[in-house]
Amino acid sequence: MSADVQPGLGWTGRVMQLLNAVWTLVLVNLLFLAGVLAGLVVLGVMPAATAAVSVLRHGGEVHIERDGGVVRAFVLTYRAEFRRANLTGLPFLAAALLLTADALVLPHLVGPAAAALAALTTIVALVTLLAVTVVITLLARYDDPPRALLRYAVAVPLSFPLTALGGLVVLASFGVIAMIFPVVIPLIGASLPLAISARLIEHRLAKLDLPRPLTSLHPAAEA
Repeated sequence: MSADVQPGLGWTGRVMQLLNAVWTLVLVNLLFLAGVLAGLVVLGVMPAATAAVSVLRHGGEVHIERDGGVVRAFVLTYRAEFRRANLTGLPFLAAALLLTADALVLPHLVGPAAAALAALTTIVALVTLLAVTVVITLLARYDDPPRALLRYAVAVPLSFPLTALGGLVVLASFGVIAMIFPVVIPLIGASLPLAISARLIEHRLAKLDLPRPLTSLHPAAEA
């Protein structure tokens, strides 16, 4: 999705463009939630997020028009990426289980150990969330196997720490907004942070000028 205002549009055109962008965010968010449920949550998050970013990413209008609308484009991408997205997401599923275990243990700890574990858990959770966002953007942009995508999911934040920090700020800020105004969760709770974070990452990927496919950088690594 691109909300850029085209030159020469009057105020009516700008309002219609803004309304269309908001509607797309709401629709993609609803599709994301439906995709998560369709995959029984555990198997639905990664393909649903990949499909959402594929629809929302810059230049997505061409993709949507070719595939016959937002819903059809989302469903086609969801089905096509279901297996690859879940395979790529396995390390993050393991991290989520460990973070959940830490969260269950924390209430029973007191003193310095509890504070240290809480700080470590928070840092790991934020880094994991950022890495997931990078991986989802890579899934939507490239057709490489999971190993290559995971490798570059680590390389991109390290290459552009300010972009990584910006992504964390976006995710953390929206988390705070969602806690204060829970109504945004069913409306744009997933689509807006995904759209902003993916746009930031897309900009940096363009700066890197990575070839397609990524594996062409290290052809021996996937042999």
